[in-house]
Amino acid sequence: MKDLQVRQLENALVEQFDGLIDMTDLEGRDGNSVRTAFLSRALAALAVLEVTGLDRKQAAACIIDGFDDQGIDAVAVDNDAPHIWIIQAKWSKEGNATFDQKALFAAKEGLKKLVNSQYDRFNKKLQPIVPDLNSALSNPRVQITIVPALAGDRELSTGIQRDFEDLLREYNDPQEILRVEPLLLPHFISALRSGLDDPKVDLAARMPDFRYHDEPYLAYYGTLTADQVARWYSEHRHRLFQRNIRFPLGLTKINAGLVETVLREPEHFWYFHNGITVLCDQLNVSPRGDLELSGASVVNGAQTVASLHEAAERSRESVARARLSVRIIPLKGTPNSFDRRVTIATNTQNGVAEQDFRALDQIQTRLRYDFDVSLNKKYVIKRGEVPPAPSDGCDMLEAAIALACAHQEAKFSFQAKSETALLWKDETYPKIFRSKDARQVWRAVALFREVKQEVERQQQRLEGRASIFAEQGQHLIAHLVFQSNKNWSSCSDSEWEKIAKQIPASVDAALRWAMHALDESGSQIGAAFRTAQRYGLVVQSAASGILSGTSIPELSSEYEATEGEKRARQANAVTVIVDAGAIDEGTRLEFRPIVEPERRALTEWLSEDPRRGSATWVVSRSRSKVLLWEWDGERYSPSALVMEMFKQANKSGPKAVQGTRRWFVPGQGSLVDIANRIRSESE
Repeated sequence: MKDLQVRQLENALVEQFDGLIDMTDLEGRDGNSVRTAFLSRALAALAVLEVTGLDRKQAAACIIDGFDDQGIDAVAVDNDAPHIWIIQAKWSKEGNATFDQKALFAAKEGLKKLVNSQYDRFNKKLQPIVPDLNSALSNPRVQITIVPALAGDRELSTGIQRDFEDLLREYNDPQEILRVEPLLLPHFISALRSGLDDPKVDLAARMPDFRYHDEPYLAYYGTLTADQVARWYSEHRHRLFQRNIRFPLGLTKINAGLVETVLREPEHFWYFHNGITVLCDQLNVSPRGDLELSGASVVNGAQTVASLHEAAERSRESVARARLSVRIIPLKGTPNSFDRRVTIATNTQNGVAEQDFRALDQIQTRLRYDFDVSLNKKYVIKRGEVPPAPSDGCDMLEAAIALACAHQEAKFSFQAKSETALLWKDETYPKIFRSKDARQVWRAVALFREVKQEVERQQQRLEGRASIFAEQGQHLIAHLVFQSNKNWSSCSDSEWEKIAKQIPASVDAALRWAMHALDESGSQIGAAFRTAQRYGLVVQSAASGILSGTSIPELSSEYEATEGEKRARQANAVTVIVDAGAIDEGTRLEFRPIVEPERRALTEWLSEDPRRGSATWVVSRSRSKVLLWEWDGERYSPSALVMEMFKQANKSGPKAVQGTRRWFVPGQGSLVDIANRIRSESE
């Protein structure tokens, strides 16, 4: 039976992904090794499709397997959730693929590099994914799932499970960030039998209290135990939502609330939640309430279903005690497009956010009037209303974020960073807006804007951990700047002008002290933004340094992009490599951005055509113009080519750049890395 399943899986992988997966890096290899590599990559793509609900083309674009993949075969990102899936696939024609210590170590090291934003360590296949990846990793609510995708039916060994538990403890303190979800041969066979492009999902359930509604179309309704619905998701995953307008969003705040309710108060779950709606092609119901649904899809309640599955992973007993309302509508006998109308109608709701209620508050009405009369500026308090130009005013949300950063308690700036909806809660809203007039609010907004702009300017010169911190830490830095100028709201206009002029120096000091605190603690940058407690410890340490009057600590040279550029110039990498003959004529190189501004400027342009990020090593006729750019067929020095890329992309680039740090030979490193190895070997 297993031999047959492997053969079925192999045929399906070829049928579904042939021509979609990039295999150009294996040109010249023998047919058997290329075939094995393709099947492994296709298995990773099928795993992406299975866990994310992406289509085949999108799943294939997630494959990064090849030189410099850092032990990861595929990376998929959902920024709505936010959620990141890291796939490591193992193909076996015998159907006995397993996950060993070597694979675990590779996944662990690759994960560490991603979390630390060391994207230049990865090949160019990852680069188009980096903007979404970076955005997700910057979100304190991010979930990361490692997916061992195995063409085998053996569960992870006890030793591997223990090692994964150690890894989970490392990342999941104090909240759950990382999880592991293996996919084995039976999972893939189940997916194939349901169908990939147009899956046919058959469900079974027991609903003893079922009722029916027969005019004008037949429908059944009643209650199900929540464990039955959780089992649907476990067996069918995203195929269960094929007709829905969206797949589950992951463990969002609302979904986390669903999980907590069913775990803590399972008997109350029915009262607190609206239930789900299921469409099916055909429904058979026994007199005792045994249901058989053919061609079923959950069209409303995807988040509820996924949350029940999440809760069942933690406590099956609690989920078995919970119940929920379910509507089932067989489509047989309904008009054309009826399923689409039901889906749209059950999902189209204009949610009222707490911010909308605050817009009716007298504080906001007073501020709007005060902005108009005192400042001749506009203060927008209702969502949907067009915000004013930056010089003409601000809206209520921007004011709340600025005031949260200005408050003496760091937890409010953490809320502004992690989830702005918390700013409108009773325990926060009065504290940040209390006794504020238009002048104070406008100052807070102006200072916060200046801090953001200065942080972005300073990020141009930063690399590594400092660059990650500048990306994620604008609210923290703004809070420190406010705290170092405690009289910002009450000082005279002349004093205010002095504060404004000192913002660049204040931002620089705040950034250095915060990085000093993070380096002293040895923690990951992302960990500082996961909880208000950790965030507060960084603020407390940095604020103490700022107020101490001692000299501002220097940033490590590894964080200074200018230092890296200087070392690259001194290395004269091209000359060293040419003299040593270390790179063969005709070797292909790939471009990888080093700093975040480069990624923002070039990533989208590079992804539009793979030739833009590729060049060939050519030494004949020139010892400096050693790169033949595939995009235009012209020769360039590494640095000149990078500057030309900025020009072609219509982006403003740096005045000078060391291209030898940005052009990589896959599997060997950058030109600077190669030159440094040559130099050290000769010594």
